[in-house]
Amino acid sequence: MAVKNPQFEINLRKNDNSAMSAAYGKYYPKAVEKKTISLRGLCNHMADHNSIYGRDVIGGVLTKMSNCIIELLSQGNPVKIDGLGTFVPTVESVKMGITKTDILAGKWNASNYVKAIHIRFRPEGNSDDDITSRNFKDQCVLSTYGVEEKVDLTPDESDPKKKQFIKRITPLDDWIAQQKSASGSGSGSSQSSGENTNTGEDEGNTPPPEGGGFGG
Repeated sequence: MAVKNPQFEINLRKNDNSAMSAAYGKYYPKAVEKKTISLRGLCNHMADHNSIYGRDVIGGVLTKMSNCIIELLSQGNPVKIDGLGTFVPTVESVKMGITKTDILAGKWNASNYVKAIHIRFRPEGNSDDDITSRNFKDQCVLSTYGVEEKVDLTPDESDPKKKQFIKRITPLDDWIAQQKSASGSGSGSSQSSGENTNTGEDEGNTPPPEGGGFGG
């Protein structure tokens, strides 16, 4: 399965949080939401990379690997895949923890004071295989796709609970043309009938990363 678009596409998302004066009105990068590659899709992708193994063999190995990784993690073992990174199980405690008195009284059943077991991932950070954040950027072919803005459908509504918004994504060239046209005509509106509009919340939409300066 060849990747149709090998570029890492970025949208520029407008910060509409007026409480953050330094960031308000500026635009920040956000990854374009693409379809998640399934195990079958990964098998097809690997088979198309001149692999000597067929899709069924690759699929069988990956399925077995996934099952074994989960088994080892459930036993408290970190699992490292060279060149990719390490899966690490971590423990989340109940809010109040456990007291010394409870421990001495024999109330130390782990199921009672362990709230959850999380699986964390640490990307490979060794020498040539380093794919930690800033190094991994150099392996990506970044491309700006468009501009994402929040459009208020109820500008006259004062009750925040009744406000309605949609997310509008406009291809970059079209957005620039709209802005220049609006500026030249003296209009403050950047909307046009030719825009690429996303009407509603996208499935799988993720919040902006911390530090991006977005609100609401």
